[in-house]
Amino acid sequence: MKKALLATSVLIATIIGYAGGNIVPHEVEESGGSACSSDKVYVEEDTGLMWQDELYTDSEIGTYENGRSRGKAGKWGHAMGYCDELVYAGYADWRLPRSVELSHLHEKSHILTYSKTADFWTSTPAKGNKYISIYSVDGHVYEHSKGDSQYIRCVRCLGDGNKQ
Repeated sequence: MKKALLATSVLIATIIGYAGGNIVPHEVEESGGSACSSDKVYVEEDTGLMWQDELYTDSEIGTYENGRSRGKAGKWGHAMGYCDELVYAGYADWRLPRSVELSHLHEKSHILTYSKTADFWTSTPAKGNKYISIYSVDGHVYEHSKGDSQYIRCVRCLGDGNKQ
């Protein structure tokens, strides 16, 4: 019993030592001001569209490469749900773009801060149980099964104003 008590005491002392001896929770003070959004967007003035321009994480890249769905990569149903539920840059009215919108965006070169050389989902149906995706380098149109994993870039109309 004494050995167990001694071992427990040593363990607790070691944990407190690694924590710097300070195990009191830190009080967080409110600054009183609102936090600024650092969400990047690209505004396409000629079409009246605002595009999500967010970094693709390692997790999302792995998801895409492994044919799964997470964040800004995944199957078509996930892509639709991701954009519908997205709250980004202070807006909640994002959607999956139509093929003509995404193709037009990718006809311009080097306008987005964050991009991938890959196919991106659109909401435009193709023949059968397929949907259109757009290759980001040249805006070329491809048809993919809804079960394929593609990247996702959401869009919103500038005049909608569904601000959160």
